[in-house]
Amino acid sequence: MKRNYYQMLAAWVMAAAVVSGAEAATGGTRDKFKSENCQTPDGKKIDCDAVEKPAAKFPLATRVEPAFPKSKISKQWEALVKAVTAGEANAIIAAAQAVIDNPDASKNEKSEAAYQTAFTYLKLDNTALAKPVQYAELAIATDGLNNNQHYTLMLVLSQMLLAQKNYEQALVTIDRFARDTGVNDLAVEKVRGNSLFRLGRYAEAAPALQKAYDLDKGADPNLGVMLIESYNKTGQKSKADAVAAQAGSPVDSGDAAAQVQQLLVLANTKQYAKAAAAYDSLHAQGKITTPAAYEAGYVSYLFLDGKEAQAAKIINEGIAKGIIVPDATVYNQLGQANYYSNNADAAIQAWTKGEALAKDGEQNRMLAQIYCEEGRYAECKAQAQKALSRGVKDKGAVYLTLAESESEDGLNNRTAMIAALKEAAKYPEYQDEANNRLRQINAK
Repeated sequence: MKRNYYQMLAAWVMAAAVVSGAEAATGGTRDKFKSENCQTPDGKKIDCDAVEKPAAKFPLATRVEPAFPKSKISKQWEALVKAVTAGEANAIIAAAQAVIDNPDASKNEKSEAAYQTAFTYLKLDNTALAKPVQYAELAIATDGLNNNQHYTLMLVLSQMLLAQKNYEQALVTIDRFARDTGVNDLAVEKVRGNSLFRLGRYAEAAPALQKAYDLDKGADPNLGVMLIESYNKTGQKSKADAVAAQAGSPVDSGDAAAQVQQLLVLANTKQYAKAAAAYDSLHAQGKITTPAAYEAGYVSYLFLDGKEAQAAKIINEGIAKGIIVPDATVYNQLGQANYYSNNADAAIQAWTKGEALAKDGEQNRMLAQIYCEEGRYAECKAQAQKALSRGVKDKGAVYLTLAESESEDGLNNRTAMIAALKEAAKYPEYQDEANNRLRQINAK
């Protein structure tokens, strides 16, 4: 039970270099409708011939940039440029939508408007990706941007799709980006390797992740986790062991950031003893200052038999300092740490706080178990029933706990106990235990 409840998840953080709004709207060059007046980002009119075209970010791109015809919607376009220059999000979105909806707008103007909308929504909230993805796809499909914008947006789109767990489309998008631009750098391999890994295509994921891992030089600990897993899944244990060993190699003792990063790598590659030692050293130096560093410490101790009390201590310290913001997951971890260090009261307290925040009944399941172990059978029954009603992965185990609460040593409700045991017997992994208990009480 302990070793299955928690798994460090490989989190994906988008690293999008957002082009400034004004620059993006004007392109830093002749305006999109080839008027005789060009504009600087601050709205001043200048000689178009005096404006230098930005350097090509993707010199190997195969795409031919579109021409920019004279605008038929100068009023709406000028409104968009004005909004972008002012940096007013709501005004940008409204003006851009007016351009998109105008049948006289060119594909360049529609693409630019969609581009501005995508990045505006992204800057407003980079965790709410539905709108940014929608408009990014529109901008790319309309095919009216210059190459710098078109391919920058395509890369960002692949990252957003990955963050949305749309792995198939993220892979399609990043492969298209790499094919069209000839770019196969760290950003590309991260998206490609992560997508393939999430799709369970480990043999294909391994080369991409290895390249990303080498280019990244340990900065993203999740790459090591996925790479090790990919090698293990494909029977390449020696390569997996080599990555793990590399992750645990010493870093410059004077580089605090590198030391903390190595702590994260060690924890994420499941080298818990080394991670715990690294945590203690860094903690003594006052270098544990982030939620991720605290998490690496308590997760490592939680997975070391007999060290669970230290995990609880770390969590409580992080909460007390305001560095850890406790949610259902954190309270579950705290409950686990206290439970396995034989601190029942503290475990109950943590799980009680956690279940109030949880979306399922997993912490109710743990409360039911510990209440039965403590002889508090009415509370055990109540929590088991609540766990089942809220939803749990291991229903058979909950029914066994429910049967225990109704046993002769508990609430002494034979009928209810038999009913619970019969429900437990419906689950193959608990069938033998449930049937044995039914035979012991001569139940049919």
